[in-house]
Amino acid sequence: MRTKTTLEKAVKFVNNCKFIFSFRNIFKKKLFALFFLIPIISFAQSGSCNGILIVENNGNIRSTPLDGTYYSMVLTNNSSLTDTYILGKKNTNASCANTDGSSTAGNITVNTDFIDSERNSLSEITLNAGQSVNFYIHITIPNGTSIQKWSCDEITATSKNCSNYSVTTVLHTYIINPVND
Repeated sequence: MRTKTTLEKAVKFVNNCKFIFSFRNIFKKKLFALFFLIPIISFAQSGSCNGILIVENNGNIRSTPLDGTYYSMVLTNNSSLTDTYILGKKNTNASCANTDGSSTAGNITVNTDFIDSERNSLSEITLNAGQSVNFYIHITIPNGTSIQKWSCDEITATSKNCSNYSVTTVLHTYIINPVND
């Protein structure tokens, strides 16, 4: 008797599953995905992205002659999954503070190139879990740029696994007067 009841419950369960996932109930499947699967996937993604972007030796502040300079960067993927990071730069002169306390009103814009150790251009970097990589930011000064001025640039590495996750650092570059160099 007990086996028959268990068997009847199992058959009822299978029939209910068939009904829930039948073609006629596609709307219910979408609701199931919306309320159950998507939050789980989002939670899993948010916990899986973790990185660090730094300038080697904390060298975020640098003076440069008109022919430019290089920042040595380190990007680390501290997550448990392989991730690809898209590199980007945003001029932040309007919102940054010059390290010498001078006004940002006269700050200038510099050119920024991401390169690897062999001077190949980079736009993204793929890292295994726990892996770090060194790369460089080559700052060049456009012709006719004023000297003895600052540029503030926010460098970002945005995760492809979690599009809302990025790591950032700010570079403060001062253009020196070549006569005083």
